[in-house]
Amino acid sequence: MATLTAAWYAIYTRNRHEKQVDAYLRQQRLQTYLPLLHTWSSRQDRRQLIDVPALPGYLFVHCALWPEIRAVIKRNSGVVRLVEHAGRPAVIPPEQIESLRIALESGQPASPHPCLKVGDRVRVTRGHFKGVTGHLMRVAPGRCKLVISIDFINRAVCVEIDASAVEKDR
Repeated sequence: MATLTAAWYAIYTRNRHEKQVDAYLRQQRLQTYLPLLHTWSSRQDRRQLIDVPALPGYLFVHCALWPEIRAVIKRNSGVVRLVEHAGRPAVIPPEQIESLRIALESGQPASPHPCLKVGDRVRVTRGHFKGVTGHLMRVAPGRCKLVISIDFINRAVCVEIDASAVEKDR
């Protein structure tokens, strides 16, 4: 039988179940990492600092993924699935986990941001171009080139826009 070595795996959870799944896996003596952001609550009656998941719907577990361990992970009702690549649980490079940990523990302001790639269909969420949809053409530090195309006449217009004002179009 092949030997498995410990690695980081991503777990996709039900909406707002990250902390519950994290507590369950820790109780099962598994090493987990739930990246949290310290932010102000949006309650109207009072404001307080709260911890919210930096990557909503995800947490990480470090283990050798034996069938018994996989069954323990999937037993929790908050777990949807292990993130897979090519039909196998995706191994997350430890450098990425460590980079995430360092960035979130640095004390510098951080916020979730969509992972946009050139070619993605995006929607502008604020500013002069609010509501505009198009394809992302280029991403430069802090700036994006957005192409607004009219498909049936094969014409397009390109504008430069602040990267934080763009989100992936569904």
